[in-house]
Amino acid sequence: MALDDARHYFEFLAKLGLTKHMGSMDATRRLVKMCHIEGGEHVLDVGTGVGATPTYLMKVLGCRVVGVDLLERMVQQARETARASRVGDRVALVVADARRLPFTDGAFDAVMMESLNVFFEDKLEAVRGYVRIARPGGYVGITEMTWLSDPSPEKAAYYRRTVYADALQAEGWMELLEEAGLQDVVGHAEPVEIAREGKGRLERYGCRGIVRVMLRTARTVLKDRASRAFLKDVTQSLPQGFAEGVGYGVYAGRKG
Repeated sequence: MALDDARHYFEFLAKLGLTKHMGSMDATRRLVKMCHIEGGEHVLDVGTGVGATPTYLMKVLGCRVVGVDLLERMVQQARETARASRVGDRVALVVADARRLPFTDGAFDAVMMESLNVFFEDKLEAVRGYVRIARPGGYVGITEMTWLSDPSPEKAAYYRRTVYADALQAEGWMELLEEAGLQDVVGHAEPVEIAREGKGRLERYGCRGIVRVMLRTARTVLKDRASRAFLKDVTQSLPQGFAEGVGYGVYAGRKG
Protein backbone atom coordinates (compact mmCIF):
# COMPACT_ATOMS: atom_id res chain seq x y z
CA MET A 1 0.00 0.00 0.00
CA ALA A 2 1.32 3.46 -0.89
CA LEU A 3 0.19 7.02 -0.49
CA ASP A 4 -0.79 7.18 -4.15
CA ASP A 5 -3.29 4.34 -3.59
CA ALA A 6 -5.07 6.46 -0.97
CA ARG A 7 -5.28 9.56 -3.15
CA HIS A 8 -8.92 9.04 -4.14
CA TYR A 9 -9.79 8.66 -0.43
CA PHE A 10 -8.13 12.03 0.25
CA GLU A 11 -10.02 13.52 -2.69
CA PHE A 12 -13.26 12.21 -1.20
CA LEU A 13 -12.48 13.95 2.11
CA ALA A 14 -11.57 17.13 0.23
CA LYS A 15 -15.00 17.12 -1.42
CA LEU A 16 -16.54 17.05 2.05
CA GLY A 17 -14.20 19.71 3.42
CA LEU A 18 -13.22 17.27 6.16
CA THR A 19 -9.92 16.21 7.72
CA LYS A 20 -9.66 12.85 9.49
CA HIS A 21 -7.82 13.65 12.72
CA MET A 22 -8.47 10.97 15.33
CA GLY A 23 -8.51 12.49 18.78
CA SER A 24 -9.46 15.84 17.26
CA MET A 25 -8.48 19.00 19.15
CA ASP A 26 -7.60 17.17 22.38
CA ALA A 27 -4.96 15.22 20.48
CA THR A 28 -3.77 18.38 18.71
CA ARG A 29 -3.26 20.22 22.00
CA ARG A 30 -1.39 17.27 23.49
CA LEU A 31 0.79 17.06 20.41
CA VAL A 32 1.60 20.76 20.66
CA LYS A 33 2.57 20.33 24.32
CA MET A 34 4.71 17.25 23.63
CA CYS A 35 6.52 19.13 20.87
CA HIS A 36 7.25 21.93 23.38
CA ILE A 37 5.47 24.53 21.25
CA GLU A 38 4.80 27.41 23.60
CA GLY A 39 4.51 30.40 21.28
CA GLY A 40 6.49 32.03 18.48
CA GLU A 41 8.15 28.86 17.16
CA HIS A 42 8.56 28.10 13.46
CA VAL A 43 6.33 25.05 12.93
CA LEU A 44 5.60 22.80 9.96
CA ASP A 45 2.23 21.02 9.86
CA VAL A 46 2.41 18.12 7.42
CA GLY A 47 -0.85 16.87 5.90
CA THR A 48 -2.62 20.01 6.99
CA GLY A 49 -6.00 19.16 5.44
CA VAL A 50 -8.54 21.97 5.75
CA GLY A 51 -6.14 24.05 7.82
CA ALA A 52 -7.55 23.90 11.35
CA THR A 53 -4.23 23.12 13.04
CA PRO A 54 -2.10 25.86 11.35
CA THR A 55 -4.83 28.37 12.13
CA TYR A 56 -4.87 27.27 15.78
CA LEU A 57 -1.06 27.50 16.03
CA MET A 58 -1.05 31.02 14.61
CA LYS A 59 -4.14 32.41 16.31
CA VAL A 60 -3.67 30.94 19.79
CA LEU A 61 0.11 30.59 20.09
CA GLY A 62 1.44 33.14 17.63
CA CYS A 63 3.64 30.62 15.84
CA ARG A 64 5.12 31.08 12.40
CA VAL A 65 3.42 28.24 10.56
CA VAL A 66 3.81 26.44 7.24
CA GLY A 67 1.17 23.88 6.31
CA VAL A 68 1.53 21.41 3.46
CA ASP A 69 -0.90 18.99 1.85
CA LEU A 70 -0.81 16.70 -1.13
CA LEU A 71 -3.99 18.07 -2.70
CA GLU A 72 -4.46 21.54 -4.15
CA ARG A 73 -8.13 21.36 -3.20
CA MET A 74 -7.26 20.83 0.46
CA VAL A 75 -4.75 23.68 0.41
CA GLN A 76 -7.37 26.00 -1.05
CA GLN A 77 -9.76 25.09 1.77
CA ALA A 78 -6.98 25.58 4.32
CA ARG A 79 -6.44 29.08 2.95
CA GLU A 80 -10.15 29.77 3.32
CA THR A 81 -9.99 28.57 6.93
CA ALA A 82 -7.04 30.85 7.67
CA ARG A 83 -8.72 33.83 6.02
CA ALA A 84 -11.94 33.24 7.95
CA SER A 85 -9.89 33.33 11.18
CA ARG A 86 -8.09 36.50 10.01
CA VAL A 87 -4.66 34.89 9.90
CA GLY A 88 -4.57 34.22 6.16
CA ASP A 89 -1.65 36.59 5.59
CA ARG A 90 0.44 34.97 8.35
CA VAL A 91 0.08 31.26 7.57
CA ALA A 92 1.94 29.81 4.56
CA LEU A 93 0.04 26.95 2.90
CA VAL A 94 1.57 25.02 0.02
CA VAL A 95 1.07 21.86 -2.01
CA ALA A 96 3.77 19.28 -1.25
CA ASP A 97 4.26 15.53 -0.87
CA ALA A 98 5.02 14.57 2.73
CA ARG A 99 7.57 12.05 1.49
CA ARG A 100 9.53 14.70 -0.41
CA LEU A 101 9.28 17.88 1.63
CA PRO A 102 10.86 20.89 -0.16
CA PHE A 103 12.56 22.45 2.85
CA THR A 104 16.17 22.83 3.92
CA ASP A 105 17.73 20.83 6.74
CA GLY A 106 16.95 22.17 10.20
CA ALA A 107 14.41 24.71 8.95
CA PHE A 108 11.79 24.24 11.70
CA ASP A 109 11.64 24.29 15.48
CA ALA A 110 8.94 21.61 15.38
CA VAL A 111 7.47 19.33 12.73
CA MET A 112 4.06 17.78 13.41
CA MET A 113 1.52 15.73 11.51
CA GLU A 114 -1.85 14.23 12.37
CA SER A 115 -3.36 11.02 10.98
CA LEU A 116 -0.95 10.77 8.08
CA ASN A 117 1.73 8.13 8.54
CA VAL A 118 -0.74 5.23 8.50
CA PHE A 119 -0.98 5.82 4.75
CA PHE A 120 2.73 5.31 4.02
CA GLU A 121 4.20 2.05 2.86
CA ASP A 122 7.67 3.15 4.01
CA LYS A 123 6.91 4.92 7.27
CA LEU A 124 10.55 5.12 8.34
CA GLU A 125 11.57 7.01 5.21
CA ALA A 126 8.82 9.56 5.81
CA VAL A 127 9.71 10.13 9.47
CA ARG A 128 13.40 10.51 8.61
CA GLY A 129 12.31 13.27 6.24
CA TYR A 130 10.58 15.07 9.12
CA VAL A 131 13.66 14.68 11.31
CA ARG A 132 15.87 16.12 8.58
CA ILE A 133 14.02 19.43 8.47
CA ALA A 134 13.73 19.82 12.26
CA ARG A 135 16.51 21.85 13.85
CA PRO A 136 18.89 20.17 16.29
CA GLY A 137 17.08 20.14 19.63
CA GLY A 138 13.74 20.58 17.88
CA TYR A 139 10.82 18.19 18.07
CA VAL A 140 8.93 15.88 15.73
CA GLY A 141 5.48 14.67 16.78
CA ILE A 142 2.62 12.66 15.33
CA THR A 143 -0.93 11.63 16.18
CA GLU A 144 -1.95 8.36 14.58
CA MET A 145 -4.53 5.63 14.54
CA THR A 146 -3.18 3.01 16.94
CA TRP A 147 -4.09 -0.60 17.59
CA LEU A 148 -4.75 -1.04 21.30
CA SER A 149 -4.38 -4.81 20.94
CA ASP A 150 -3.36 -7.18 18.17
CA PRO A 151 -5.98 -6.86 15.39
CA SER A 152 -7.36 -9.88 13.63
CA PRO A 153 -6.11 -10.30 10.05
CA GLU A 154 -9.67 -9.60 8.84
CA LYS A 155 -9.89 -6.31 10.73
CA ALA A 156 -6.43 -5.12 9.69
CA ALA A 157 -7.21 -5.96 6.05
CA TYR A 158 -10.51 -4.06 6.23
CA TYR A 159 -8.84 -0.81 7.32
CA ARG A 160 -6.09 -1.19 4.72
CA ARG A 161 -8.57 -1.86 1.94
CA THR A 162 -11.23 0.75 2.72
CA VAL A 163 -9.41 3.75 4.20
CA TYR A 164 -5.83 2.68 3.39
CA ALA A 165 -4.79 2.79 7.03
CA ASP A 166 -1.92 0.53 8.08
CA ALA A 167 -1.67 1.29 11.79
CA LEU A 168 0.79 0.17 14.45
CA GLN A 169 0.52 -0.39 18.18
CA ALA A 170 1.92 2.31 20.47
CA GLU A 171 5.24 0.53 20.89
CA GLY A 172 5.59 0.31 17.12
CA TRP A 173 5.05 4.04 16.60
CA MET A 174 7.54 4.93 19.33
CA GLU A 175 10.14 2.51 17.99
CA LEU A 176 9.67 4.07 14.56
CA LEU A 177 10.47 7.55 15.90
CA GLU A 178 13.53 6.23 17.69
CA GLU A 179 14.78 4.40 14.60
CA ALA A 180 14.40 7.63 12.62
CA GLY A 181 16.89 9.27 14.97
CA LEU A 182 14.78 10.94 17.65
CA GLN A 183 15.67 10.92 21.34
CA ASP A 184 13.58 11.08 24.51
CA VAL A 185 10.59 9.64 22.65
CA VAL A 186 7.35 9.71 24.62
CA GLY A 187 3.78 8.78 23.80
CA HIS A 188 0.60 7.05 24.78
CA ALA A 189 -2.54 5.64 23.17
CA GLU A 190 -6.18 5.56 24.21
CA PRO A 191 -9.57 4.47 22.87
CA VAL A 192 -11.70 6.66 20.64
CA GLU A 193 -14.68 8.08 22.54
CA ILE A 194 -17.52 9.06 20.23
CA ALA A 195 -18.85 11.89 22.43
CA ARG A 196 -15.37 13.32 22.87
CA GLU A 197 -14.71 13.07 19.14
CA GLY A 198 -17.94 14.88 18.36
CA LYS A 199 -17.10 17.70 20.77
CA GLY A 200 -13.63 17.95 19.27
CA ARG A 201 -14.98 18.12 15.73
CA LEU A 202 -17.32 20.92 16.74
CA GLU A 203 -14.41 22.81 18.28
CA ARG A 204 -12.22 22.21 15.22
CA TYR A 205 -14.76 23.27 12.59
CA GLY A 206 -17.28 25.40 14.46
CA CYS A 207 -21.06 25.20 13.99
CA ARG A 208 -20.97 26.75 10.53
CA GLY A 209 -18.16 24.45 9.48
CA ILE A 210 -20.07 21.37 10.61
CA VAL A 211 -23.14 22.49 8.67
CA ARG A 212 -20.97 23.03 5.57
CA VAL A 213 -19.54 19.53 5.91
CA MET A 214 -23.03 18.04 6.24
CA LEU A 215 -24.30 19.90 3.17
CA ARG A 216 -21.24 18.93 1.13
CA THR A 217 -21.64 15.32 2.22
CA ALA A 218 -25.27 15.24 1.10
CA ARG A 219 -24.42 16.87 -2.22
CA THR A 220 -21.47 14.56 -2.84
CA VAL A 221 -23.42 11.40 -2.06
CA LEU A 222 -26.30 12.49 -4.31
CA LYS A 223 -24.20 13.60 -7.28
CA ASP A 224 -20.98 11.57 -7.18
CA ARG A 225 -21.32 7.89 -8.10
CA ALA A 226 -17.74 7.06 -7.07
CA SER A 227 -18.32 8.52 -3.60
CA ARG A 228 -21.53 6.52 -3.20
CA ALA A 229 -19.69 3.36 -4.16
CA PHE A 230 -16.91 4.12 -1.68
CA LEU A 231 -19.35 4.68 1.20
CA LYS A 232 -21.26 1.54 0.29
CA ASP A 233 -18.10 -0.53 0.35
CA VAL A 234 -17.00 0.91 3.70
CA THR A 235 -20.35 0.33 5.42
CA GLN A 236 -21.36 -3.02 3.90
CA SER A 237 -18.07 -4.81 4.48
CA LEU A 238 -17.68 -4.00 8.17
CA PRO A 239 -16.07 -6.92 10.02
CA GLN A 240 -17.56 -7.95 13.34
CA GLY A 241 -16.29 -5.71 16.15
CA PHE A 242 -14.58 -3.43 13.63
CA ALA A 243 -14.15 -0.60 16.19
CA GLU A 244 -12.90 -2.76 19.06
CA GLY A 245 -9.23 -2.29 19.81
CA VAL A 246 -8.97 0.82 17.62
CA GLY A 247 -7.65 3.99 19.22
CA TYR A 248 -5.26 6.81 18.57
CA GLY A 249 -1.92 7.79 20.00
CA VAL A 250 0.17 10.92 20.41
CA TYR A 251 3.96 10.50 20.09
CA ALA A 252 6.92 12.86 19.97
CA GLY A 253 10.69 12.95 20.26
CA ARG A 254 13.61 15.38 20.19
CA LYS A 255 16.20 15.66 17.45
CA GLY A 256 19.65 15.20 18.96
